[in-house]
Amino acid sequence: MNAMLEDIPVPITTPRLLLRPPKAGDGAAISEAKRESWSELQKWMPWAKGEIDEVQDEIMARQNHAKFITREDLMLLAFDKNNPERLIGSTGLHRMDWNLRIFEIGYWIRSSETGKGYASEISTSLTLYAFNALKASKVKINAAQGNAASQRVIEKCGFVKEAVLKKDDTLPNGQVVDTHCYARFDTKGLKDMSVMW
Repeated sequence: MNAMLEDIPVPITTPRLLLRPPKAGDGAAISEAKRESWSELQKWMPWAKGEIDEVQDEIMARQNHAKFITREDLMLLAFDKNNPERLIGSTGLHRMDWNLRIFEIGYWIRSSETGKGYASEISTSLTLYAFNALKASKVKINAAQGNAASQRVIEKCGFVKEAVLKKDDTLPNGQVVDTHCYARFDTKGLKDMSVMW
């Protein structure tokens, strides 16, 4: 089946969050969250370089809206359910293989909201969503060497390390590091969570 015909039910709601695709007008919220978190994002996210540009973030939001429609990438923005204007972080299912039904979760949480369990909530909900709504055969999450906080989240969500790819990733500061690759093949043992779509 053509990927554009895949049914991707959204929004996704978790106990505290509403996850939805980006749309026109989201650039300001993305820039605001990035501005607060830039020094942390620049440690790990390859795209976190240069200056934050609200116009470029608006363009990126619209481009990712288009990619969602064509099923090239499933970027999602995580908003606070009790304050729908507040962006908690960005996430999504990326680098998917629609034939094999393999999806990769990515995420970042704004700095003022880290340590509150949002990364685990997002990862758990998207794992449930991928297997139940999208009929995934495998869900992956990768973490750069040294990103201990992300590795803790991944392991807490029951992902098993499959491989370490040597000298596979370049951090924003130019340092070349290993990539730790984790996967799940089902939802067995995953924390029970109220997730709807």
